[in-house]
Amino acid sequence: MLYPIASFSIRGLKEGLVWTFSLLLILITIYTQMSFLYNVYSFIFFCIAYFMVSYLLYWYRHYELKIFTKMFQVNKLKEELEEKNKELKRIAITDKLTNIYNRVKLDSKMEAEMNRAQRFGHGFSIIIIDIDYFKEVNDNYGHQIGDCVLIEMANLLKSHVRNTDTLGRWGGEEFLIICPETKEEGVLKLANNLQKTIEENTFSTIGSKTASFGITTYINGDNTNSILKRADDALYKAKTTGRNKVEIL
Repeated sequence: MLYPIASFSIRGLKEGLVWTFSLLLILITIYTQMSFLYNVYSFIFFCIAYFMVSYLLYWYRHYELKIFTKMFQVNKLKEELEEKNKELKRIAITDKLTNIYNRVKLDSKMEAEMNRAQRFGHGFSIIIIDIDYFKEVNDNYGHQIGDCVLIEMANLLKSHVRNTDTLGRWGGEEFLIICPETKEEGVLKLANNLQKTIEENTFSTIGSKTASFGITTYINGDNTNSILKRADDALYKAKTTGRNKVEIL
């Protein structure tokens, strides 16, 4: 007899209503057949009480479902918002053309490595890479082909840097690699490998292309400006003494 009432919670609104009215019909049928055994007022009181309990359970279940539905919708919207925020954060630190890190991320990473070096003595190195004679690509093939070269170069570098390194587009045809916990010997080895890889690569449309590298390592007393200036000076030296080479200062 309690199942119709419990069915609101067990089976849901629709089945709860079906069971409740079915039982009431059964009780009424029994009473009409055996009315001499029951007091009419007691029967009416029982039916009213049973109906009221069922009614209350119906609305309790109804609002419970509404609350769960709203909670589900809120959680879904929250998940969607979190995904959107993650995507916005990714876009904010990603170069639109090459899909590697942009200047914003590189500046942030540089500041973090500088703070680690100054506070804990953890050295690091940086590499600035400049594509040789890139202006000729744009002049001879157009800017769309120039963009393709930048994308190919970014993918080539990305596939050959270490997992701990941070690669990004520094600006124009320049790329920057930040190498944590890397001393002069390690960064020279990495730069020479990248220089050789680029030299031996065949780019679509334009064929071969080279790049010049300026590298430096953290020195006590450095700040962000000084270490970048030294790497830039090394790059300038590489470009003015033949290009397609690695220089360190």
